[in-house]
Amino acid sequence: MRVKSCPGKCSKVILLLVNIVIFLVGGGLLGLGIYYHLDGGLYDNVFKLYDVITVPVVMMFLGSLFITISFFAIVGALCEVVIMLKIYMSIVAIVLVFEVILMAVCVAMRGAVEKKAVLVIHNLMGHYGDKDSDDLSIITKTIDETQVWLSCCGLGGAADWGNATLAAYWAGKYHTDASNIFPLPASCCTDRKADSCQYDSSDEQTVHFTLGCTEAFDTFVEDNVTYITVGGIVMIVLQVFILISALKIRFELSSKYDCDDYVGGNDMEITSL
Repeated sequence: MRVKSCPGKCSKVILLLVNIVIFLVGGGLLGLGIYYHLDGGLYDNVFKLYDVITVPVVMMFLGSLFITISFFAIVGALCEVVIMLKIYMSIVAIVLVFEVILMAVCVAMRGAVEKKAVLVIHNLMGHYGDKDSDDLSIITKTIDETQVWLSCCGLGGAADWGNATLAAYWAGKYHTDASNIFPLPASCCTDRKADSCQYDSSDEQTVHFTLGCTEAFDTFVEDNVTYITVGGIVMIVLQVFILISALKIRFELSSKYDCDDYVGGNDMEITSL
């Protein structure tokens, strides 16, 4: 082991532990992405852009990126290979710059990002409760948990669940007549123990949440913008800390190599004399 200083050893342990976790997460994302891509179901059509970018493709890309980054870090730190640590630091630095740019773009284009997100959620709402397209109930559970978390119902309000365009499966199954009375998902109900509740446009609604999830989420973001900003800064600081740890190992290894070359050169000169 050429890294012998206490800071160097600590940096090595931190780098290994963090990147082993990243490697496992990347493997999980890659595996799920391949599974959903081969399955060719609903998830292969969500977030579809130019017939290329889909949920499975994004998962496979992120999984491969995590595995690649962590591989260079683990091998570089464990085997003390300077070139691999340099590659690792270069990739992390690029990712860090990309994250900062992405955050700035999201802030600058917040309206456009929100519109795209709403369109995607519309697509998901259309398959709520449909076991054929949502065989693992991931979409159903995600929407239910979101509505419970934000105490909201639908995107713009409870009436969305009776809209055949927004909630195709649910409205087609439960809103079959011309009336404005139809059942809502249990996650919309103010009574958490209820199996379902009814929407009635002619009455003042108290049995279900009336606030749409889009407005509820905007309110949540505005109320917690400080915590969200701090969370983003903490994530960036952690990445910088990991980058500094790799830099410490690299410098210690580089100085060791220089010292060995210098000592070796003196030995050769003494021998020749």
